[in-house]
Amino acid sequence: MKKMKKMEQKLVDITFDLLYKNGYCDTNIADILKIAKATKGALYYHFTSKHELVVSAITYYLEQILEHHWVNPLANTTTPIDTLVEQVEAYIEMFLDPESFLDIKHGCPLSNFILDMSDKDETFFEYFKSVYTRWHASIEQVLEKAQEQKQTHTQFNANEQSMFILSSLEGSIGSAKALNDVEAVKNSVAILITHIKSL
Repeated sequence: MKKMKKMEQKLVDITFDLLYKNGYCDTNIADILKIAKATKGALYYHFTSKHELVVSAITYYLEQILEHHWVNPLANTTTPIDTLVEQVEAYIEMFLDPESFLDIKHGCPLSNFILDMSDKDETFFEYFKSVYTRWHASIEQVLEKAQEQKQTHTQFNANEQSMFILSSLEGSIGSAKALNDVEAVKNSVAILITHIKSL
């Protein structure tokens, strides 16, 4: 991922934050410029349109989460099940950490964006589909590695289990968002982790 110039990074950060908290329709150029204390000229120096800015913001943040938190750790592990559990726990902790850009009361950004933006533009739809597909694949591959290394207790279909794990994780975050209840996600994820360890 290329290093951004200071104003470019600022605009991306602000745009992602507004998209995540307010949704696509309520994220407008005027608010972005006001928060950034920037002119339209500064914005259009870096981005040709709101669409390009939005794409830059969502890809910058979602790729970080996907690659650094899921794909790379799961691909490079020698203890597949333990690493998967660690990454599930670490992911949830990101939503509970007051210093993180994620917040349980706003839910998962990928889920939010899929619901809010997929039907608005084919570019959005295809990108979110690719993120979800790669996330699912990273979990499937680590489960297959666990099977190959005989680190599992049962026979299971890695593709089906990876979808179940991903859906359970996203559902737990969604339920906690709906209830605005941190304990809800902790309890749900504890059950999910028990399931992963039993595989």
